[in-house]
Amino acid sequence: MTNGKKDIWDDFITLNTPPVNTHKLYETYKTFKERVESLPKSDLLKLGWISDKNNLSSMTDFFKDIYYESNNVLFRKSSTSDAALLSIWLSKVKSIAEVNVMSGSMPSFNGLSKQQLKDIARLSIDPNVINSLPSIMERYGIVLVYERSLPATKVDGVVFRLSSGHPVIGLSFRYSRIDYFWFTLLHELAHVCLHIDELRSPILDDLDVETQDKVEIAANRLAKGSFVDRSEWRNCEPKYNKSDEAVEKFAAKIGIHKGVIAGLLRKELGDYSIYSKMVNEINIRELIFGDG
Repeated sequence: MTNGKKDIWDDFITLNTPPVNTHKLYETYKTFKERVESLPKSDLLKLGWISDKNNLSSMTDFFKDIYYESNNVLFRKSSTSDAALLSIWLSKVKSIAEVNVMSGSMPSFNGLSKQQLKDIARLSIDPNVINSLPSIMERYGIVLVYERSLPATKVDGVVFRLSSGHPVIGLSFRYSRIDYFWFTLLHELAHVCLHIDELRSPILDDLDVETQDKVEIAANRLAKGSFVDRSEWRNCEPKYNKSDEAVEKFAAKIGIHKGVIAGLLRKELGDYSIYSKMVNEINIRELIFGDG
């Protein structure tokens, strides 16, 4: 207690775990306090992550993750607001995923093939399937978490593996376009397919950033190839006929939502002024969360 007011330390003085290192516990508290004080409390309230600006007890999972340094990506020694925003989002995704697995209904993960990626990509033809995707992913033993990030957090998705062996994908919904949603999902699933043994530490993706990382390049290539075979894409009609009709015709032919094909074309051509209506026709955040 400080001047009769409850300090946030009171919420985290104990952990429901085996005996702890007292010095490390205090250092963790200082790191935790530094990070949460940089967070926009009004945004945390809006997302429902805290119940009021002075009560941080709902963030105990974040505190525990810092204490146990459960992954090397999340808890770099940084006190910037960006690092804090990113780390609290990732902690939230991890907590939700662990609860889902502990429910006991999640089957074991037995791998994800490239053909299964193609099958999942073809679900994009029906926008309404997006609300059912967490249940669909559960059949593969994969936890899919829809958790919006805080404003200004430069992250599109994350993929990692729980101690149970289950892969976890978290999507942040930084943008609400349909092409963005599906490519981000398939990019993270590509990591599961290609890099499952490397996912003890999270892979955090900001897809706005051009990268030369071989792991990211491989995931991008497989994600794109899951939507459309390279041979079909090389000479498809929309490459030389840039009308909406050509895009719609090709998308229908290969069984992929037209907005996804439009997004792939925008990216390849480096022209984000084209097909704007097509990629923004459906507001994904509104579809899932009921708002834009």
